[in-house]
Amino acid sequence: MNKPHSKRQPLQLGYSTNVHPGENMEAVYRSLEEYTVPIRERVFGSESCGLELRLGIGAAKDLSTRRARLEFREFLEESGLVLFSVNAYPLSDFHARRVKETVYQPSWVSPQRARWTSRIARIVDEIAPAGLKVSISTLGGCFRGHGHGPAVFRKLAANYLQTLEALLEIEEANGRPMVLAVEPEPETTFETARDVISFFEEYLCPLALERWKKKGSRARIEADLRKVFTVNIDTCHLSVLFEGQVSNLRELQKAGLELGKVHVTNAVALKNPYRSPAAFKDLRAMDEPKYFHQFCGADEEGRAIWRGTDLDQLPKRLLEGEHPDVVEIRSHFHVPLYLKKYRRLHTTRDDTERALGEVIKRRSCSHLVFETYTWPILAGGTQRRRKLIDGISREYRWLLESIEKLSAR
Repeated sequence: MNKPHSKRQPLQLGYSTNVHPGENMEAVYRSLEEYTVPIRERVFGSESCGLELRLGIGAAKDLSTRRARLEFREFLEESGLVLFSVNAYPLSDFHARRVKETVYQPSWVSPQRARWTSRIARIVDEIAPAGLKVSISTLGGCFRGHGHGPAVFRKLAANYLQTLEALLEIEEANGRPMVLAVEPEPETTFETARDVISFFEEYLCPLALERWKKKGSRARIEADLRKVFTVNIDTCHLSVLFEGQVSNLRELQKAGLELGKVHVTNAVALKNPYRSPAAFKDLRAMDEPKYFHQFCGADEEGRAIWRGTDLDQLPKRLLEGEHPDVVEIRSHFHVPLYLKKYRRLHTTRDDTERALGEVIKRRSCSHLVFETYTWPILAGGTQRRRKLIDGISREYRWLLESIEKLSAR
């Protein structure tokens, strides 16, 4: 059994700013001032708190000068925000009227994704506190509808390797530990821990052994690769697929792959759909034009036997005889952590708590981020700012209390 590279480090906790607009630095500054700083003050008082910064192409362009990077670093220090993680999954406008499949573009099939992710890493190296380990979460390959198979996997491996080399260069030059954390998600190349492990063993590692020969021994090359190629588990994503949270986490550990970050998130769940027409109506009502909300239906044994890319693929009514073995439907629609029910639907909070318990018990990850990016949709049009600050602050407190309880066991 391989041992993960990671050493135990102090826990870093924050929420993802992809809940706010941030397509350029003007929007980033505004969001941090209007939302993140007030949330920090409400939850932590005068103390600083962690930050997962959503950083896409537009904001990265605005940080192209050393002066811009220095000014932003000073702003974060003065605001009590500790940049320990970056969300570089969506590189394009994540708050456009319609996001859907564009969130996957450019995918890791394209060298453009590697170039921009490497550039973001170099920018963040100059902004984050000196010596602090930084995780960069990213798309797990590409959208499966755009290609899936050996030819695609080889391109993915080559482009991932380009960015991984950049991360190793940053650490060697500046002493900054930095990891790329690929995020499994329904309908992408990597849906589960098993998918990541297979890709690593069959494509990424063999290519690294070929291209990094000058580094020395096989053991040295594999150690370098495992140091920077990690996984970002999003608990909502595994829940939607009816995947075991604990089993996925342990599979990664057994394979020697580090858990670079955990996105602590809840999905919605419809139990006994044939006996719950009102709740099914609530689920159908969550179909909206901005984001994909993949769904899966499972049988009594918890096996996913029916799935779709978005909620518009659900029938308007679930009639007897259609998918008769389905006893529960879950959808990739993030809802607040503190909720066990949303309207007449359940949430997957029990799943989320199991994952959190495993991480805290084994101290297998030092970066925890909650990511309810759907808050602007959930909050509606009136008093949105107040609702977001109240809701995210409440999520923070729930997570802090949960960690405290689990740590005491």
